[in-house]
Amino acid sequence: KDFKGAFKRLPKRLLRLFPQAYQSYLFNKFLSRRLARGLPLNKAEVGDYVIKVDTSGLPFPKAFTIVQENSLHEINDAISKGKMYVALTMVGFKQKLSQGVQGEIEREILEEEDITPEDFKIKSMPELRISGGLRTAITPLKDFSLMEIARDEVNPKKWKTKIGFTLYRGSYATVLLREIMKPRNPVKAGF
Repeated sequence: KDFKGAFKRLPKRLLRLFPQAYQSYLFNKFLSRRLARGLPLNKAEVGDYVIKVDTSGLPFPKAFTIVQENSLHEINDAISKGKMYVALTMVGFKQKLSQGVQGEIEREILEEEDITPEDFKIKSMPELRISGGLRTAITPLKDFSLMEIARDEVNPKKWKTKIGFTLYRGSYATVLLREIMKPRNPVKAGF
């Protein structure tokens, strides 16, 4: 009946997945609520974090700024040119929440979840602590190509496609494929 002891016997890399998965879950909730409130993902609002892009086109989370009223136009111009991205909080004990409307969203969700950034110190297992960070709200998709369209051999009444694309590290092809294959009515289709 020593659940904590049994849990601690798991490999450290596996153990770290638990708080990281919860951190990602919170990020997804922040993102979903932002969309539900009608806030854009490709345009900054006052109080949002924005991340600069490095010379290779990769988002560089350490080069961030918080959008102020006097910099809003300039930042949105940089976003439209692919030089910056809107970023959301990956909750952790060192990462400050966004400001403005996005900050309100983040605080609401943390309150609903009954958790604080300080809880990510995980005092009972400090080796699992998460300091936090930022993640872009949208992920750049590079080199997308439709390589082939053909009849499906397994289901001859249907079509199949072969696509190619490149995603940056930390992005998941399964998420993109889910969006591509999503039916018009996901709820009705049991998606």
